[in-house]
Amino acid sequence: MQLRPIRALSSCLLLLCMAGNVCGQDSALTKLWEVSLSGIDKVATNNQGNIFVTDNQGYLFQYDATGNLVNELATSLSAPVTNLDAYNTVNIFLFSAALQRFEFLDRFLNPISSLSINETIASGWISQACPGNNNSLWMYDESDLNLSKYSLGNNELVQTQALNVLIQQNDLKVVLLTERNNLLFLQIAEDGLYIFDNQANFIEKIPLTTHNRPVIEGDFVYVIQEGQLIKINYLTKTSQSFALPKERNFNKLGLTSQHVSLANEKILTVYKRPKDF
Repeated sequence: MQLRPIRALSSCLLLLCMAGNVCGQDSALTKLWEVSLSGIDKVATNNQGNIFVTDNQGYLFQYDATGNLVNELATSLSAPVTNLDAYNTVNIFLFSAALQRFEFLDRFLNPISSLSINETIASGWISQACPGNNNSLWMYDESDLNLSKYSLGNNELVQTQALNVLIQQNDLKVVLLTERNNLLFLQIAEDGLYIFDNQANFIEKIPLTTHNRPVIEGDFVYVIQEGQLIKINYLTKTSQSFALPKERNFNKLGLTSQHVSLANEKILTVYKRPKDF
């Protein structure tokens, strides 16, 4: 596959106040509710306002928009969840790198399927995986540094990309892999968010000096970085930010149309979403 030239953006362009592109604001978040939960690991939301949380034992908790715990599940993974994706309201995706397994649940947390990657798809070491369009699975294989797309219908390889050729690193810590708006987003810790089309062709890079997982919503990337919640338009490259409560040290983020969910390892706090953010 022929690669396009990298059009990486200067981190200064996105994350510093230059030419009026970055608008910093004092914290204007109104707290709505909060729960304490030991070992919070991943946070995700769906478009019905539900908030999903996994802990470091692999348990999955579902809260409604008012903070009621509506479902709790000891998943079949029984291990830390590497990726939690609830974007598709019809089902929820969980992947455990430790077990090399992924699982689909319905919206009531009932199991739909649970499969071993090594037994059904690949033989390498998959460190990140996410669902793709048309019943497919995107995976990053640390054994050969390839980004691959498989069809779950027939377990056939659809597309592959050698990431170390593109990024020219041999130790890539991929902390997020997610498909949104027919684009694939891949985050490398302390480096940036790489954007690909649905054929794994590289488009561009958004510099991010964090390992915190961003949220992709429409044309925007939201991420917690250096005590701020930053919103970046990946098309226009403009951004704005909100200061977060420093004492909470939030590092996990979830968004709905009405709420901002922030968490650390012990507390999930839900705020009213600021207007136009």
